[in-house]
Amino acid sequence: MADIPLYPLYGTSYHLYRVSPLYHGESPLLSERGLRTHARRLRDLLKGDNVRGVEVDFAPTADAMPNLGPLEECNWNLVGDEDAWIDRHRQVLDPDSSQVSEVVSPDRARGIEVEVGYERSAYSALLLRDPANTTSPDGFTALPLLLVKMPALIREVFLNYLKTAFDAHISPLRLPSTFLTSTLESYFHHLGAPTSTQKIQDVIRKLHIQLAFPQTTDLLKHIDITIAGTDVPGFLAQGKLIPNSSQIPFTAALSKYLQKHLALDLSNPKVYISRIHCGAFTLAIDRLKIIAPETQSEVSLSEASSAPEASASQLAVQELYSSLVCEASGTGKFLPESMAGEPRSSTPSSTGSGRHGQRKRAVSTTAGASATTKRPRGRPKAVNGGREAQTEEDMGDA
Repeated sequence: MADIPLYPLYGTSYHLYRVSPLYHGESPLLSERGLRTHARRLRDLLKGDNVRGVEVDFAPTADAMPNLGPLEECNWNLVGDEDAWIDRHRQVLDPDSSQVSEVVSPDRARGIEVEVGYERSAYSALLLRDPANTTSPDGFTALPLLLVKMPALIREVFLNYLKTAFDAHISPLRLPSTFLTSTLESYFHHLGAPTSTQKIQDVIRKLHIQLAFPQTTDLLKHIDITIAGTDVPGFLAQGKLIPNSSQIPFTAALSKYLQKHLALDLSNPKVYISRIHCGAFTLAIDRLKIIAPETQSEVSLSEASSAPEASASQLAVQELYSSLVCEASGTGKFLPESMAGEPRSSTPSSTGSGRHGQRKRAVSTTAGASATTKRPRGRPKAVNGGREAQTEEDMGDA
């Protein structure tokens, strides 16, 4: 397990985008041939002498972009869930293993992983969907959630390629405050469940919440609030005593605390939570970083299956993933009221594609190397063993 690279959804700070259904006509996008074709076209575009007047091989443009060296590879691959990821890389590491891994099929794939490798750095992007809902009009494939980890100029080339090659509309995905707080409440709900073997303070560690006031004044940009992980259960306990706050106990307790000590009303539309950072994730209005969830410490086997149950943090990640896909596809419960056809809920919907109750095996818990570190060719992604190194400063690297 130690040599299996981290699942690409984890350990990387991504910019968030929403994408309209991709038009590909009669040529299937998720087929091996289709993926190779688009990988070659994007590689040719990036290797051109210049794109819109900017040299993308970076030789003489050190001031405009980092000196990354020549482009070496550009790959488009199907990406499944974590089980499929572990199976595939275990087979690569041990070809003689008796456990044969299944190839991720287009109908079961979560989406596409795009890898762009230069001599000194490597970058990636993920086009994602809910495998439980893969319906699209004929000639289209819906991959509504786009996560991008690339420098600005390379990112622009990549986004323009998607727009022109698939006649797609791409726009930044800006998450409302309610999505951020509901994600946090979802983690607390799963970690505080009677069946959870994980403690909130061990997973959350230290909680950082940023309040922003963009429509109020230019003199005060934001307020940062830090709460020790050991104090979070106290907030939850107090919040459950507040009427009509059973679904959002932490948010209710925090609002009451700020009202009392700072005379700050969180319900004021000019005040919103713009960023939440903790030991499990970093979520801003336009960026995301998910830390690889820990597996079940005390494995319990069900009578119907020999698969270990998912840990509380794994269930929370599955719920976050499903909610992000729904939000990007325009079916989420945190869209503006003018776009939503039904009342909002206080917590993200749990319509995940995975087996929420059980997992075939534990996910790889190795921490991923920085996305700007070039890994050796022909070998799995470089990894390290630490989780503490994944700090909120990484959000600025996207």
